Amino acid sequence: MAKRTNFQNYIEYISLNIVVFITRLFPLKVSVKFSQYIAIFVYYFIPIRKKHVLAMLTQSFPEKSQKEIKLIAKNVYKNFMRTIVEIIFFPIMTDEEIKKLLVCTNEHLAEQSYASGKGTILMSAHLGNWELTALAFSKIYPMSVVVASQSNIFVDKMMNDIRTRHGFNIISRDGMAFRAVLKALKRNEFVAILSDQDASHQGCFVPFFGRLASTPKGAALFALRTKCRIIIALGIRQNDGVMKVEFTQVPMPNTGDEEKDIEIINTFYSKKLEDAVRKYPQQWFWFHRKWNTRH
Repeated sequence: MAKRTNFQNYIEYISLNIVVFITRLFPLKVSVKFSQYIAIFVYYFIPIRKKHVLAMLTQSFPEKSQKEIKLIAKNVYKNFMRTIVEIIFFPIMTDEEIKKLLVCTNEHLAEQSYASGKGTILMSAHLGNWELTALAFSKIYPMSVVVASQSNIFVDKMMNDIRTRHGFNIISRDGMAFRAVLKALKRNEFVAILSDQDASHQGCFVPFFGRLASTPKGAALFALRTKCRIIIALGIRQNDGVMKVEFTQVPMPNTGDEEKDIEIINTFYSKKLEDAVRKYPQQWFWFHRKWNTRH
């Protein structure tokens, strides 16, 4: 693949800014509604990874008809387009407006963990609007989020400015992530790690929809080595746009074998994520090549 030039990056960045400007000319509800039509247009006429999405859905839900699979796929595109529009509006929303878009169940788990003073690992996923979930949660507790860098340096800076403007810290997955996470935990922060992407051969292979999937070790590794708590936080978009987040405490294993303990934690996480995705398949980011790495 040819290396992207700064000129290409800049043109993409300018184009994105034009889209942002036009989107904000209308109220959020209007832009969200319009985004749903754009999503259907993209699904039919600019089918980015459409074959992949349909194939993964078909393998994951063999009991569903192709008509049902195609409907879920269309709604996956709709959810992603809505997520993009909501992110565009973040910078012009107040803290209170953002905070109201989060409802938590089992919030006592987060409260107890914060009171322990040892920092907390949040295992999350690309579910609902994951950016909104993180942003709204950071209005309640100090938080850092481990993120991957975008290929476009201008877009990467734009996204990180949006994320940090309203309060949470960014830890790049590249470079000195390990040290930055340790520092955040020492400051008694919640450190969110989205652990649902393929982790290549460096990951831990655990069952997900009946197939082994390479799952990142990072979240489990940090929790085991720092003895901090680890909580699964999965957000589901409600009809009114509010993200309903359920917290689940992860039982900490102690087999004496770190790799085995990581496998136990990731298996627990993957089961909880699969349960949520089975219930709300249209809200997960099926564009990922989750099963790309073979065991």
